[in-house]
Amino acid sequence: MSLGSGPPVVFASNIFGQLNGYQAGWPGCREVTDRLVGLGWRVILYDVRGMGSSDRDIDDLSLNGRVRDLEAVVSQLGLERFALGGLDIGAATAISYAANNGERLSSLVLQSPWASGARYFQIPQLRAAYSAEPMAHDDSKLFASIIGSVATGFEDPDLVRLLGEQFLQTTTVAGLAAYNAATARIDITDLLPHIQVPTLVIHESAFPFGSYELCREVAAGIPGARFVVVTENSIAGRVHDENVTVISGFLRSTAAASQVSDEPATLPTTRVRLTSRELQVLRLVAAGSTNKEIASALGVAVSTLERHVANLYTKIGARGRADAIAYALRHGLVPLG
Repeated sequence: MSLGSGPPVVFASNIFGQLNGYQAGWPGCREVTDRLVGLGWRVILYDVRGMGSSDRDIDDLSLNGRVRDLEAVVSQLGLERFALGGLDIGAATAISYAANNGERLSSLVLQSPWASGARYFQIPQLRAAYSAEPMAHDDSKLFASIIGSVATGFEDPDLVRLLGEQFLQTTTVAGLAAYNAATARIDITDLLPHIQVPTLVIHESAFPFGSYELCREVAAGIPGARFVVVTENSIAGRVHDENVTVISGFLRSTAAASQVSDEPATLPTTRVRLTSRELQVLRLVAAGSTNKEIASALGVAVSTLERHVANLYTKIGARGRADAIAYALRHGLVPLG
């Protein structure tokens, strides 16, 4: 499903299905998607194999199979360049795709990621959520209720019922067990250094199935990745502006950077000649990014970025960010989105 008409952002499907979550009204999926669409992005969702609206009777639930599904979605839509996102288990799919298809991506956004499936399933809350799995075949409703209760922090009975009902409609106990077994075998640690696209890694401190340690390891393993901690638990519907603003700001800044060629550019209707890096910086300033955010997006130190900014301001005669933004607006350099 494709929503919105701006620059494309594809979300690699998480467990139970990203599209399924949106259509069922899961607050985290629905609110994040709608807010990004409202900010001018085209958001693309689909369901992971074996769940939701995807084929249920499938033997290959491996990471490679999940990546092939993502490739099929991208191919079907004819996307040549796009931003890629992934939450939790979906982040593993996004990482694997990005490591091998970086030239097609403008940016990568990973929420609550991890590199080792075996270590992921050692998260205490996740172990608690699946504690009733041995009896799930006898009482699948109770099993679904336990998963939903842990996921929401035992704070929203109505949401627990919604998640439980959708779990029973999305997959089977046997299907979930097979999916989790395949997930536990995932280890993408060796792929992290091969990711060469601008990457944002978000740790949701209140998300019960996330781990600061595992998330930080992913950020440390990806060259130049930006690591951000936010306070909400999106799966429980506590999606505040912080998370969406961070994601949209990062997507906007990297989209601006990717629009610049490697050759020096002459600005329209002016004799000022900027280098490609100075033009990148100007576009990112116009997008509203801070110096720290721009430095992270370009993979340089803040001190180096500040020198670029000083040189840029001197060339265009700007006394500060307001003048630089006004200059970019006059010359049509404000990024799309």
